[in-house]
Amino acid sequence: MEPWIEEELNLYEFVGFWKRVLINIIDSLILILPTYLLTRISVPAAESAGSAFPLFIQFALLMVFNIFMVVRYGGTPGRLLLGARIVDENGRYPVLRQALIRDSFIIVNSFLAVVVSLNTEALSAIPSSLVNWSPLAADINVFFGWVVIVDCLFVAFTQRKRALHDLMARTYVVNKTALDRYQTGKFIA
Repeated sequence: MEPWIEEELNLYEFVGFWKRVLINIIDSLILILPTYLLTRISVPAAESAGSAFPLFIQFALLMVFNIFMVVRYGGTPGRLLLGARIVDENGRYPVLRQALIRDSFIIVNSFLAVVVSLNTEALSAIPSSLVNWSPLAADINVFFGWVVIVDCLFVAFTQRKRALHDLMARTYVVNKTALDRYQTGKFIA
């Protein structure tokens, strides 16, 4: 049986590549100040503690925020502002497992970026056992950077404008107006 969302929505009701690019730009602009403030706290804390733990806490806070927004509201702030929602095959917001799968490439890539940052002069107080992993993490980070790019390009070439992470998580990014039309029928949020 075809997923409900594929049966009910027209192809133009799925969010395409350029709107997703704009969504990511808006998300970046919204999160730049909180990220900057967290960095102003976590980097000195990491230096004084001689531990990367504060950096990983910052990373975790940003990831938890993103996943919470997707599970609770069906999208990141940029998606919400531009009238897009992430839904499953039945038109419901993703569950935690789906949100984690959707963000898996970004989570891995961001985690590796934190490890790579341990090799900077500013974090010279971090134990060398962690810093030694930095070159390998940088290489893996480049690989995952390409994976993220290919993942995003899937949107331009799939019929329902799904990225690789959408296919893996069984999610869709759709226009909220399309969901609103079906709310009285099968769609229940």
